[in-house]
Amino acid sequence: MRFYSGRPDAGGTLPSRRRLMPALSHRQWARLKPWLVALAVAGGAVALGALIVSEIPQRTRIAFEADVRARFSTAPVLVIGDSITYQAAPRNLCGEEVLNAAVPGDKIDDLLARADALERHLAPARVVIAIGANDAVKPKHSIAGWRARYRDLISRFAGTQLVLVEVNPVEHHRSPYADMLDEAYVAEQNAVIRAIAAETGAVVVPAPQSVSTTDGIHPSRPGALLWRARLFSAACR
Repeated sequence: MRFYSGRPDAGGTLPSRRRLMPALSHRQWARLKPWLVALAVAGGAVALGALIVSEIPQRTRIAFEADVRARFSTAPVLVIGDSITYQAAPRNLCGEEVLNAAVPGDKIDDLLARADALERHLAPARVVIAIGANDAVKPKHSIAGWRARYRDLISRFAGTQLVLVEVNPVEHHRSPYADMLDEAYVAEQNAVIRAIAAETGAVVVPAPQSVSTTDGIHPSRPGALLWRARLFSAACR
């Protein structure tokens, strides 16, 4: 067996291109050409699509993906909220599949804008609402305005089992985001959530005394596990 090393002095001669790849006849090339053109066009379209997607802001992309999943999902549990919820929500709750439609950066107004479509596409039996951290960043609604919007939000899911999650406290030594939240406002939000839960019979998930985060706001892995544990404890009795 002769070994071709690719060097002229290797003790042999290189095989010709023709011997390695036989030439196509004119007829064969004519048949193959449309397929090659179609492949090139498809490859270009895929590359262009990937470029376009990469330029879409992450928040917009996640919201779009959540809307698409909602149109095809049969999950009986819907979870909506912000980046904390997006990171921490479980795939299953009380033995039932969860659709995590949380979107980083969302405020109460964002949920109101999408609530009807989510409820219509999914018709969920249980809805977990975990929103409020971004609303506690200035500029913000008055607490009365936030209360009215929260009532409006849960009214969109009338007839479902509601699970209302209180807003997490901040972890101050994990700046820079921690100092952006108004802690007094967060306390008022949680009081609103408890009051509305008492009025409606919704399940309330109390905020923990302390949290584990990566930056003062967003949960670390232990923080996400704690978030889920609190949710399971309240919702799966």
